[in-house]
Amino acid sequence: MTASIPLHLATGETASDIVGLRDSLARWQQQERIQQWAPGEVTIAQVAEQISRNEWWILEEERKIIATVRIVETDELIWPEDDPQAAYIHGLMVDRSRAGQSIGKQVLEWAEQAILANGQSIARLDCVASNVALCQYYTSRGYSERGVVDFEPDSTWFPVRRFEKRGL
Repeated sequence: MTASIPLHLATGETASDIVGLRDSLARWQQQERIQQWAPGEVTIAQVAEQISRNEWWILEEERKIIATVRIVETDELIWPEDDPQAAYIHGLMVDRSRAGQSIGKQVLEWAEQAILANGQSIARLDCVASNVALCQYYTSRGYSERGVVDFEPDSTWFPVRRFEKRGL
């Protein structure tokens, strides 16, 4: 794993802080009219369960989480086709007080290196299909678009655009 940014595994005690960061970013997105997340859509219990599977990584400064990323082996909802060479990046978040400092870029690169260190060569991720800025960002970071996933009409989820980076 790369030493450029010191992420470490989250612990159960950090679940509420991860959810708090996500909810604060969701509120900011709503203020900016960005369709991505909604406050309250992820629970502390869900994040605690994910932490118990060693899926969440955090960057802290003075005991405050300033960035996170979640790496998982499968994502059946968004990527039903299984590929043992792929891992999936979710929950990449940077506290708004740290915006413009390239922390998101560093966390994404760190996640890619973590995937590679785990013996996989494909990083996959997704974002709301209408989030043009985020779609362009992932393309600028070397990700290729791999289609849009729509959900059932009664779903609260927006359609998502899938991205993939091969040959990490």
